[in-house]
Amino acid sequence: MNRQHVALLAVLVTASAGLEVAAQRTDDVQGKSGSGSDCACPKEGRWKVQNLEGWMDCTGPINRKRKLKEVKDKGTIWVLEKDCSSLFGEASKKKDEDVVMERVESCGYEGTINGEEDGIKMVIEVTWALEGDEFIKGEMHSNPSLQGMACEYYRPFEITFDEALGEDEYPKLKKKMEKKLEELRGND
Repeated sequence: MNRQHVALLAVLVTASAGLEVAAQRTDDVQGKSGSGSDCACPKEGRWKVQNLEGWMDCTGPINRKRKLKEVKDKGTIWVLEKDCSSLFGEASKKKDEDVVMERVESCGYEGTINGEEDGIKMVIEVTWALEGDEFIKGEMHSNPSLQGMACEYYRPFEITFDEALGEDEYPKLKKKMEKKLEELRGND
């Protein structure tokens, strides 16, 4: 489950609201949407992630079907553009993957992460559907292949806003996030 639920973490990344300055930052971003649409914008700050039960099926020389257990995680969501067209999901654990999510026409978000399950490396497609500014439902999909085996991977998840970043911690955390974002975009 390593990277896939890490990716989810990244995907799930967090929320903000709280202190007056943090709340103001959030107010500046909330309710804005890309291309003049009425799309929701998630709160910037810490988020809790619940990776729901998923599965991985592989066929080939060896057929293998595996259930993926539920896993709780957390992360931070950063709003990169005031119109909420681009978000950064920062994983809370170093071993997990961060993700840049881009808004699509349906007001949802899409992104990709590198993951690994049972030693099989894969590129995982991540989708988010916002259900307000404090709740996200999402899915992770992948179709990796390895040594003659074709696999299909699927895991749904839910991300719930936890808390805004504090005014005192925001500058330090933002600087760290910008460095990670630069590294991530540099690897694309």
